[in-house]
Amino acid sequence: MLPGRRKFLMSLGAGVATSSMLVSKLRAQAKVEWPIAIFEKVFEALDFEELADAVAETGADGIEATIRPGGHVEPAVAAEAVPQMAAALEARGKSILIAATDIGGVDEPTTEPLLRTLKSVGINHYRMSHYHIDLSKSPLKQVREYAARARELAALNQEIGIQGLYQNHSGGNRSNGRGYLGSLGWDVALMLEGIDPSALGIAFDTRHLRKDTGASWETAVAVCKPHVRAIYVKDGMWLGERGDQYKDVPLNTGFVNKQIFDAMRQGLGPMPLCIHMEWLGYRVFEKHEIPSAISAHQRDIKTLKSWL
Repeated sequence: MLPGRRKFLMSLGAGVATSSMLVSKLRAQAKVEWPIAIFEKVFEALDFEELADAVAETGADGIEATIRPGGHVEPAVAAEAVPQMAAALEARGKSILIAATDIGGVDEPTTEPLLRTLKSVGINHYRMSHYHIDLSKSPLKQVREYAARARELAALNQEIGIQGLYQNHSGGNRSNGRGYLGSLGWDVALMLEGIDPSALGIAFDTRHLRKDTGASWETAVAVCKPHVRAIYVKDGMWLGERGDQYKDVPLNTGFVNKQIFDAMRQGLGPMPLCIHMEWLGYRVFEKHEIPSAISAHQRDIKTLKSWL
């Protein structure tokens, strides 16, 4: 090989190595800030490599993976499947930022094995299942009972080194007389009182917050903020002649705006953000619909990044 060409190739190789180091450094720095995940429910029809490609196209940093019964990964096969999912995402520079699970307590047989699997592949946050309030009984008594379950789960999380997240959720089901614990903010804060938020905190949902607290959203933010360890970002609006109809809408076109987002994260350190793109439908999209789902996520992520 001619000396000149050898020198050129060596310099090229050094440049590539330097670029790779720079990319790795930038990724590491980005992870320190506010990483953006997308809730992957709409992409569950894809295999892991296809999922990773779709996530890369959206511009997100990673996903909230559905590792739960009926989700992308069933808990029974998580020990084998979750590392495969994580590897496919890592190959595209993405990661599983949050696992959406059906975990409700330490007494469930799949809880500890699943949490240890998640931790073993570097997943540091998981969303637990929702607790429900029987509206025919004392809500406060039930919150206290759920608080005992939450304390037990927090203790296990602390032992394993993983953080649980409870998502506030609006509404309930009048047909069966059940409501969501966390719909008003005060109830979930009461449940988590005295629990270290690094073990079990709140995934604070912008849409559910505004939908159920209305003009009192600032009060709900104030009472929940000490527990907030992730923010779920989505939007909705009331409509109709009487203003009593509701629909999901693209981010920043309904009652969720930058003011609310800023108020929720003011004074908090960096934590995962998660886009729930439900305005095209809360369901698994067929493969021919994936391009529209990618475009919708790109749209909401662009809005969220402008708020950051």
